Amino acid sequence: MKSNLLMSVLLLASGFIAPLAIAADGTITLTGEITGTTCTISGGTGGVAGSGANFPVVLDKVQASALASDGATASSKPFFIYVGGGASCADATKVAVLYESTSPAINPATGNLRNTASKTAAAKVEVQIIDGATLKPLDLRTGHASTTATVTAGLATLPFAARYVATGGAAGVGLVSTAVQYSVVFP
Repeated sequence: MKSNLLMSVLLLASGFIAPLAIAADGTITLTGEITGTTCTISGGTGGVAGSGANFPVVLDKVQASALASDGATASSKPFFIYVGGGASCADATKVAVLYESTSPAINPATGNLRNTASKTAAAKVEVQIIDGATLKPLDLRTGHASTTATVTAGLATLPFAARYVATGGAAGVGLVSTAVQYSVVFP
């Protein structure tokens, strides 16, 4: 009896006995496409294409009293991401911007950008990104793409805005700095 028990344990440990069958509840089929489309990406706060995909947006200085309560917003600053040009960025190409939900400054509780200023940081303030086509704040933690634009006459313009938002009460006095990563997608 001891010999049979020992043999069963050894066979099980070495993988000679088949594991129990487990029934599946469903199947998820994943599909996608890698496109050869090459479009030039640039951005900025002006009305014309900027010089590259990395660009600053400088929010205007505001008084702390403009952000006196939780949820108060101030200083909406428009900016644009331009997509066009390139050898295979043809007219009628659909484009959108996906703010990467893995960007380190995204607050997982609010979907806004945390203030990451390294010195003299303003307390209780974050930065919201607004989809310029819908005029609604984007929840950056969800990983959803912006409103779609179409390349026309060689260029698509995707409008956005950034603004301060008080979080957890009245904002304090100090500096604000943050960043977010983005990708252009072809929905």
